[in-house]
Amino acid sequence: METQISDDKVQRKQALRKKRHTMALATYLVPLTVALLCWHYGLAPIRAVYHFAVLVLIINLSILFVIHNNLNLKLRDPSMTVIHLSASAIPMLWVMYFLEAGHARAVFMMFLVVAALYGILELDIRRFLMVCLWILGLYGILVLLLWWRKPYTLDFSMELIQAIAFVPVMITTAMLGGFISSLRTKLRKRNTELHEAVERIEELLNIDSLTGINNRRHLFDVLTEEINRYSRGNMAFSVLLLDIDTFKKVNDTYGHLAWDKILCRIAASLSESSRVIDTFGRYGGEEFLMVLPQTPLEGAATKAEKVRQQVESLTFPDISNDLRITVSIGVAECRRDEHIDNTLLRADQAMYAAKDKGRNRVVTEVEAAAGHPAQ
Repeated sequence: METQISDDKVQRKQALRKKRHTMALATYLVPLTVALLCWHYGLAPIRAVYHFAVLVLIINLSILFVIHNNLNLKLRDPSMTVIHLSASAIPMLWVMYFLEAGHARAVFMMFLVVAALYGILELDIRRFLMVCLWILGLYGILVLLLWWRKPYTLDFSMELIQAIAFVPVMITTAMLGGFISSLRTKLRKRNTELHEAVERIEELLNIDSLTGINNRRHLFDVLTEEINRYSRGNMAFSVLLLDIDTFKKVNDTYGHLAWDKILCRIAASLSESSRVIDTFGRYGGEEFLMVLPQTPLEGAATKAEKVRQQVESLTFPDISNDLRITVSIGVAECRRDEHIDNTLLRADQAMYAAKDKGRNRVVTEVEAAAGHPAQ
């Protein structure tokens, strides 16, 4: 069960990653449009536009392929944010190389900054700086290539001004983006801790502090659910009300602490032997309640007899080798459209009928009403 939950969680994260990268692919439409305008106005050849589109598709479809086949789960960064941001700069720089007008490169430099901002979703300051330095390094290589191959497209004063602006902007983006990302990470961690704390509180509200089994509050929640299921046409359910016999005598003989151990021993034993669909809990004091879904009265009586025998067979060597504990059990089946209190009342009456007839026995509501409890 835990493995299935873990797999579902991984698949949800994978689906989110694919959605995020698909959305990122759509954002390339803006620089693609600008590249087309550059071609239209004679600032770049049409092959630069083609190359840009092909590079974008190769990069993004490759990442989506890796995520779709769960290959990214083997990486230290399953989101592949660093890889994606580092690769996304290449199509921009490729178009910048073919631009004939140096001032047009400034437009694509803005796109590089915008692409880096996606790191806010995942990257810390160190990895953010690494990506930005990679982009700055590629930009430096571009300028060197232009100086070597196409020096006529360079204007020294303009390139200097652009560099003076571009470098601090990228570094500032990395620092601020990494800081924001770290805040998001802390917030996510706090939310997780809060969620776990709420779950723990809910668990404590539903667990009996002494025995560690379901408490009265949770039992009534389950009973309400079963009543609702029954009203929708499901099979009837039954309840077993158990009361430990000779409570006062055992408590007076062995003391309160020993009695707590007895309660815990019985609770653990019956809880372990219950069906998955059954709910067992402490009803109050020395009384326990077992809810048996999809179980009519006859089947519940059979179950009750097994429970009675199981408790009778328990030993308590750390208290006394001679100590034997028994229970009296009342069995009642819920009737359609009745309030659960009425069902519990009949179970309670059956349980007291069992005590009146000598304890350590099972009595159903029918036997209690007839005045002839089972022997």
